[in-house]
Amino acid sequence: MSEVLRNDIFRFSSELPVQQGFYRLCKFKPENPQFYLPNLLVTETQLDSPLPAYFVDSVTSKVLFDSIDDGDIGIVNNGNMLRVILSRRANHNTVLVTERCNNGCLFCSQPPKTGNDDWLLNQSALAIASFSLNGVVGVSGGEPLLYGDDFLHFLDFLIENSPETALHVLTNGRKFADVRFTLRMKERSEKMRITFGIPLYSSRPSVHDYLVGSEGAFDETVRGLINAGNSGINIELRIIPTRANYNELDSIVEFAGRVFSNINQISLMGLESTGWARKNWSSIFIEHDIYSDNILSAVDSAYRSGIPLTIFNYPLCHLPERAWQFSTQSISDWKNYYPQECDTCTRKSSCAGYFSSSKGRFHQPPRPII
Repeated sequence: MSEVLRNDIFRFSSELPVQQGFYRLCKFKPENPQFYLPNLLVTETQLDSPLPAYFVDSVTSKVLFDSIDDGDIGIVNNGNMLRVILSRRANHNTVLVTERCNNGCLFCSQPPKTGNDDWLLNQSALAIASFSLNGVVGVSGGEPLLYGDDFLHFLDFLIENSPETALHVLTNGRKFADVRFTLRMKERSEKMRITFGIPLYSSRPSVHDYLVGSEGAFDETVRGLINAGNSGINIELRIIPTRANYNELDSIVEFAGRVFSNINQISLMGLESTGWARKNWSSIFIEHDIYSDNILSAVDSAYRSGIPLTIFNYPLCHLPERAWQFSTQSISDWKNYYPQECDTCTRKSSCAGYFSSSKGRFHQPPRPII
């Protein structure tokens, strides 16, 4: 099976270990540098002259040099390993601002931790400002809105220092049950382009709470969706089909159309076989063919509700043909791959492909479309 479309982890040589942390990656002398983050020089070969003062350190790696653009953002770990977290070559860019969460979803790809990781929020703000993308950057966790007012301050910093950047924030939406917080968030959303991706996994409280592993979560999420929508905050409603809810996809869409306002998109998301989804796979995953009709019913329900629907993370060959037009190439390139069997498929160029984590027992065999 082939490798991921874009490698994001690199090892490099250095006379001394590079200090752990976030860096702006530079291939050349910075022009008008903002210095939100320290500048790390990336070279093809060892330097034969002293390191200029505007760089804090340098690394030598031809592979890394060829794989980045000037001004990308990376994190150095263990002294000689670097991960590119914001790349101008990427099809999606996302920062992780916390690993804490008040849900425990059975399919969580980033299982929550309890330690204090506030530094992630601060460093992510500096990273986004340094990257200065005229486009969308994702913000994920954990649950970003657990920061409360500190998350609002995070947005204030970006409004001032990176006004051209739009944000897509993944959140369980429970914090929006707090009307005061929602109104303060509305003030920020009027100053920057920001969308909140909020999941609703059932129109029945017991099913939603079971899937997110938190009693009472449905009530808070629904109240949060109502508050956010009524205030005019942009919402993308997310649904992940599982064994527990696949037969009510159309009911969830209909419920959303009747109860919520300002839902700009409904997203059907295929399961990613990583994190807790792996250990719970046998109890949550259901073969795509079994619920093809349910997907089409959800599409029809969204059409009747007047809400755009998009399908994420499914190979086209595992969707009914009528649903192909709603599917998108959604998987981040650093974890996206196409098995060799896909090389003969006439639809490969418009297909989402597979998560690299699906290799092995989680892999759904390709059925090339000829």
